Amino acid sequence: MSPGGILIAEDELSVAQELRARLEMLGYRVVDVASTSAEALHKTEKLQPEIVLMNSRLKGNTDAIQTGRLLRSLHDTPIIYVIDYDSQATIRRATSTEPFGYIFRPFDEKQIFATIETALIRHQLEKKLRQSRQWLNTTLTSIGDGVIATDDQGLVRFINPIATQLTGWHHTDAIGKSFYEIFLLVNEASRELIEISSIQDQGPRVDSKKGFEGLLLPKNGLPIPVEANATAIQDEKGRAYGMVLVFQDVTERREALREIRRQATRTEVLMQAASQLNSQLELGPVLHTICEITNRTLKATGTAVFLHDTKKDVFRDMPIIGENQALKANQATRLEIPADVFQALLSSENPVVVIPDIQAYPELPYFEFYKELNVRTLVVAALFRREYLMGAIVAVFVQNRKILPLDDIALLKGLADQASSAIQNVELFEQVRAGREHQRKLAKSLVEIQEDERRHIAKELHDHLGQILTGLQFMLENAKNQASGPQKSNLEEIQESVSDIIEQVREMSLNLRPSMLDDMGLLQTLQWHFDRYTSQTGIHVNFECDEFPERFPMEIEITAYRIVQEALTNVARYAQVKEVFVGLVLQGKTLWVEVVDKGKGFDSTIGFDKPTSGLGGMQERANLVGGYLTIRTFVNQGTQILAALPLSGKPLERRRYDRNHPAG
Repeated sequence: MSPGGILIAEDELSVAQELRARLEMLGYRVVDVASTSAEALHKTEKLQPEIVLMNSRLKGNTDAIQTGRLLRSLHDTPIIYVIDYDSQATIRRATSTEPFGYIFRPFDEKQIFATIETALIRHQLEKKLRQSRQWLNTTLTSIGDGVIATDDQGLVRFINPIATQLTGWHHTDAIGKSFYEIFLLVNEASRELIEISSIQDQGPRVDSKKGFEGLLLPKNGLPIPVEANATAIQDEKGRAYGMVLVFQDVTERREALREIRRQATRTEVLMQAASQLNSQLELGPVLHTICEITNRTLKATGTAVFLHDTKKDVFRDMPIIGENQALKANQATRLEIPADVFQALLSSENPVVVIPDIQAYPELPYFEFYKELNVRTLVVAALFRREYLMGAIVAVFVQNRKILPLDDIALLKGLADQASSAIQNVELFEQVRAGREHQRKLAKSLVEIQEDERRHIAKELHDHLGQILTGLQFMLENAKNQASGPQKSNLEEIQESVSDIIEQVREMSLNLRPSMLDDMGLLQTLQWHFDRYTSQTGIHVNFECDEFPERFPMEIEITAYRIVQEALTNVARYAQVKEVFVGLVLQGKTLWVEVVDKGKGFDSTIGFDKPTSGLGGMQERANLVGGYLTIRTFVNQGTQILAALPLSGKPLERRRYDRNHPAG
């Protein structure tokens, strides 16, 4: 027995002594003896015995039965009554105090031992059970979900504070009520009652848990969306004798999910808009895309973009984009809104304005036009370049008034910001493109001037200086025929020097501008150049070309010739080869020129895009006619020069070639 010991409450001293002796003989510790009810209460509070053996006829202000009831309620002390065998009436009275046993006189040590041990074990078990119940009750009361427990009849046996709050039923009113009277769950769509308590009527089964979702109809107040899980309470054989329902209010979670979906949708729309707008660099397609995205996003009848005309100080629109037939019929109507109207309407603090019913604003510009088209709602979003109002997106809704949610207004503001960036990008691209075109025209003019100058110098060298040197050669020949001796020998040496000069002048003239390029075209000029090149360098040119039905534009022929000329010059200087390949291929409206050697190559990381370098000069020539030139080289493996020259007069798209021919 634990150190708490036993308190004997007996008013007859001899009986108390006998009982004490027997208890100690059995190994129990007696902490004290009380002779009255009051003394028993006092010593119990002071000594905290584990058990009290009390005479059922103990004297005092209160009788033994009342004293036992007080000891049980105040101190949770087990009571064993000492009675006579014939005290049946006393036993019936003592039952109300929940005694832990009876010891009969005359005493029997075996009966005493069995009764005390049974009382101690029972008290320990009851104490553990109360603690478990208290722990469970505290847990269920403290959790954030509603909890309702029922018995096998479907009557409520437990309901926690969250459940009382959600159902609207007070705890004391709910206990003992039918479950369906407390918890009414209906389908959100059909509003039909959802069966829940039937889970405990399905017999033994492995899965005793089931989930539900619907609207809870509280005792007072509006319906509440909830999620619930019902679990059958089963014995060891799987037979249900009750049910536990756990449920929670999902209003905030649903709103959070809706907000997440709204944000995700808004982000997706803005990302798609940015992708579409940033892929376009022409103002017309950009404005058209802005209108289409706005129509699709807001479900607008039609949308137009107004841009500020600084010269007239008005905002001018492009044709309205929309599926409405009335709007389509009036797309040719161009609107001009005075600048002060938009400037008064829009600001950085108020970038989106909704006019719910435009019919109430007859003073607005083009009111009759809107009225004729039955436009009811007007939504205007500002397009800013920093603080400057450069334009506005105007979406219209016909027939019925449109109430625009805050989400749509925020989304339209995001679209307007994307549109502003796209329009600015178009303007910057136009400026860059105009600058590049101007630069290209200047460079092209410079090349044309250079070619004209080359042609002129070549002609002067051939016609003027060549004729003078030829005349001098005839004069020397006449003088030589009339001379003799040493004088004749000197004239022959002079004549040889003049012949060398004539040949050098001829070479200079041909290098500057072979006249046959103008007269006979690219192919024959290249064939002539290859023969001269081989005789001068010893490098054989393996030339392949398609059958060309006619000559190419002069600027293309000049460019192709100069590229081949410069490429072959580089091969002779650096490649250290005996053979080089030159090819001309016609594909559609593009002339492809290729020069390939298997020589020394060079480091491709060096800069060869400078116009002053030979390679850079080739690239510049190709660019000036709207083409492009690529150079691929590897040390000790060779070099490839590939040029694409347009025959249509339109610049080629370099990116398409790069996609089909990745660098390697």
